Amino acid sequence: MNTHYKIGMNTLILAIFAGISGGIAALFVQFNAFFLVLGELSNRDFIQNLPQTHARMMVFFVLQPALMLGLGSWFVPILIKTKDMAFKWLSFLAFICLLIGFACNFLTFLYPQIVLLSFYSLVFWSVAALMFSANMLITIINTRAKEVGYDSLSIFVWGQGIASALLLPIASVLLAALTKDYFNAEQLGAAVQQTVNSFAYPMVIVLIIPAISLIFHIVGTISNQTIKQVRYVILTMTLVPLVVLLAWNKMILSHQVITLHQGFMLQIFYSCALYGLSLYLFIYCLRLFFTGERRFPAPILWSFGFIGLLSIGWPYQGIMSEIGLMHSCISYGVLFAVFAGFYFWMGKILGKQYSEFLAKLHFTLTCVGVVFTLDMFSLGSKSILIGAIFMGLSLLTFFIVLIHALSSKVSISNNYWGAGAVSYEWQLPSPVFSRAK
Repeated sequence: MNTHYKIGMNTLILAIFAGISGGIAALFVQFNAFFLVLGELSNRDFIQNLPQTHARMMVFFVLQPALMLGLGSWFVPILIKTKDMAFKWLSFLAFICLLIGFACNFLTFLYPQIVLLSFYSLVFWSVAALMFSANMLITIINTRAKEVGYDSLSIFVWGQGIASALLLPIASVLLAALTKDYFNAEQLGAAVQQTVNSFAYPMVIVLIIPAISLIFHIVGTISNQTIKQVRYVILTMTLVPLVVLLAWNKMILSHQVITLHQGFMLQIFYSCALYGLSLYLFIYCLRLFFTGERRFPAPILWSFGFIGLLSIGWPYQGIMSEIGLMHSCISYGVLFAVFAGFYFWMGKILGKQYSEFLAKLHFTLTCVGVVFTLDMFSLGSKSILIGAIFMGLSLLTFFIVLIHALSSKVSISNNYWGAGAVSYEWQLPSPVFSRAK
């Protein structure tokens, strides 16, 4: 098995474990509000620290690694017809740094009083992001096959390249900000949390780019449709995040702390730009889908769940609650994109096909959990508790999907999506890594 397969698989496994730990933390917080006996098993610092640790775990060690270091490392070299990433050792070091960062963040569950653990978790994540992003850009630019030109690159590859290019300056500034905070030992915890809050905007926009490109790749393949205006899609995916990040960059570098008014104006600007991007995606994907083969396998359902949350979910939540809460809604949308990609390529990753019934049950439970967790019916704390329970059930269903697929003895064909699957990965065996033997 080549290095990029190993890195991709190990990163996906790490993201699953990080998701489990983050989900348990969220469940504990909600159960503690209703069953005070749990409070006897913990302390005040432990309970107050859980939401922050949960947020860092889901964004930095689940969503971003799964989308970029996981699916990106696995399929970008295949789609550009190269044997591996440009620098194998750099991908390995990036994964090791990510693993150390995950371990530090996980230990904050057990030792919330040690502020340095949360600090080092973000430092190691930043170093991993820098190494992986540089390696991804070099791989796409320098190591692709001669017959693979920029005009023939898959939109998924474009999304990974754009996200990596944006992540390089973001991770650099984050690392610099964290290093500055390190010398302020008395207020290190508050400084780290303030830094994370300031970087919420660019991190969300970076996550959306590979998610959008993945959804286009899935919808186009299953619907047997070609994206005719791919240049406009790529231009939109590049310019909108760039403008948002330039506005963020001006504020973050001009002021040590963003004021309330500046933060509100940034949220308004960010929301309008992001909504324009997601609405364009929503309309284009609907047109792409309904003009092609109208099939509704699990990856399509997860894809439209992502589009729905970006186009309808978070604007509704922002209007009904407050605009600052949109990050949680968008994060759930990115999670939908991750599951869409996993189900889409599951045959290539594991060499086994999933059960449509179980995958759609997983999708349904997740949808219910997200709706209640985001409190879209304004039911208060009980709604969030119900949502956490359904999210736990959805995670259990996902494990049942994996066990059922791995225990199946039925082999899967190289191209199991039909005539629309024309990109290079569908010409390879399932699982893909069997070509490296």
